[in-house]
Amino acid sequence: MTLYSFGTESRIRCAADYKSVFDGALFKVHQPHFLFLAKLTEQPKSRLGIVVAKKKVRRAHERNRIKRLARESFRLHQAQFNADIDIVVMPKVGIEAIANKELLQQLDFAWQKLQRLAKKHSKVVVAPLQN
Repeated sequence: MTLYSFGTESRIRCAADYKSVFDGALFKVHQPHFLFLAKLTEQPKSRLGIVVAKKKVRRAHERNRIKRLARESFRLHQAQFNADIDIVVMPKVGIEAIANKELLQQLDFAWQKLQRLAKKHSKVVVAPLQN
């Protein structure tokens, strides 16, 4: 049985970890209202970080809603990742006007695309070692 939890081991918490994802992002996934940056990590589990700037989303309750939806979506999809990766989710301007259902749909598409990119990258890295 898969455990769908989102504890402290699943969160990017320190500034250095955020900086390492921003500086060394291997994967970028664009959606109409989100940008995902991700990189492979040495941590035992995939981790999520969310950056919602006041410039992008003015009202606090909207920022909290976006973060809540992103965390919940990650919690449900984290078991599908084959590789351990650190992911930073950043919303784009205009996201506060979108309904929850559409945001969750965009997040689902982004997780699937990120999973495909990570899988493709792992095949590219493993293939030269087999020769």
